[in-house]
Amino acid sequence: MADARLRPEFLKALEDFDGEVGRALKPGLRAMVRLRCSHINGDAYSVRMHSEELARLGARPDLIAALGRPVKLMRADLVTPGQAAALRFAEVLTDYPRGLEIEARDEVREHLSARAVGALIEVIAVTNAWNRVTRGSE
Repeated sequence: MADARLRPEFLKALEDFDGEVGRALKPGLRAMVRLRCSHINGDAYSVRMHSEELARLGARPDLIAALGRPVKLMRADLVTPGQAAALRFAEVLTDYPRGLEIEARDEVREHLSARAVGALIEVIAVTNAWNRVTRGSE
């Protein structure tokens, strides 16, 4: 698929949309979710980009490395319960074939406002779209 040519209008629209989503989330959480989704999707380019973004935001290297693993396997001291819930929800929505786990949705709602949950879903959806564009046009 080396000859895949995406229309510039599509890429511009996705880029513009990406800049608008997730504003109700703190930048660090937004970047953490993007990195976790990119790891799940196997998008090496995006993993590097979001790792660098987290580093610029001051994230610890052990946190950045830990986002390559399921949140259930992370050390509890790396993330807050709210961040863990958001990351778990991102995992469930990104690895969708197994279906939505109601517990993950309910848990994230315990930690985030309805507006923030909506922003989280937007970030997950757009990150997954970017990952598929990147992987599909490699």
